[in-house]
Amino acid sequence: MTTLTELAQHIAQLYPLRDKKVGKRYRVVGELAGMTELEEVSGEPRYISTLALRDRQNWDFMQPMG
Repeated sequence: MTTLTELAQHIAQLYPLRDKKVGKRYRVVGELAGMTELEEVSGEPRYISTLALRDRQNWDFMQPMG
């Protein structure tokens, strides 16, 4: 049986971006013409300027394990 901590770690690996302002996790789906398509854990899409993802005050990036 998977513990809650293990489940949280799996989500963090699958959705490595966290918007610090709203506390939601995202994964990168695609990038086109300076825009990046993100997908929230719930499946909801979000589009953001690719340059905006470089702002470390607003975004946390999970480091890959291994």
